Amino acid sequence: MIINKMERKKFIQRATLGAAAVLTGSAISLNAKTKIMENTSSKNKGFSRANHVGIVVANLDKSIAFYEALTGLKVTNVDQIGGDRMAQVLGLKKTLIRYANLHLENINMDLLEYEQPEPVKAHYENNQISAMHLCFEVDNIQDAVKRLKDAGIKLSGEPIIFEAADGLKSGFGTAVAYFDDPDGTHLEIIEPQGPFKRERQ
Repeated sequence: MIINKMERKKFIQRATLGAAAVLTGSAISLNAKTKIMENTSSKNKGFSRANHVGIVVANLDKSIAFYEALTGLKVTNVDQIGGDRMAQVLGLKKTLIRYANLHLENINMDLLEYEQPEPVKAHYENNQISAMHLCFEVDNIQDAVKRLKDAGIKLSGEPIIFEAADGLKSGFGTAVAYFDDPDGTHLEIIEPQGPFKRERQ
């Protein structure tokens, strides 16, 4: 087939316009995807920050004394909440809760004493599904362990420092120890290394 100069010129123009349209469409599509990702990211930001951990206690005053002595901090607020609206959001028929707020450096603690409904004692082992624990970061585990023992707090076992024999692939040098609060809530202290170490804000 023989294509004259005029037809060749028209062909090149159409091809150029087509390529430009494809590139423009790709750019629009990329911009749209970027915008969606930005919107999704902004919607999920709240789930990347922890606000507080709540611990149900048998006696609020005793627990305040324990955690103030443990952390070296004072509670910032003591109050109570209850009524139909609070019961509804908790999925209870009725509720009345005395509570205290303790602000740590990177998370808050809520100590909660239920007056209604009447609380029941929970017991769980570390290997039970849904069991949770609160871990405190320390700069020197030996100093922290001495503080606990001097205060009469019994450790679940003597502290260890992670090494290859423990089966993990990283985080060697991390030191941990476990203990319970007066109500049996499982607590941990950690002197972290590797992936266990957090950047301080």
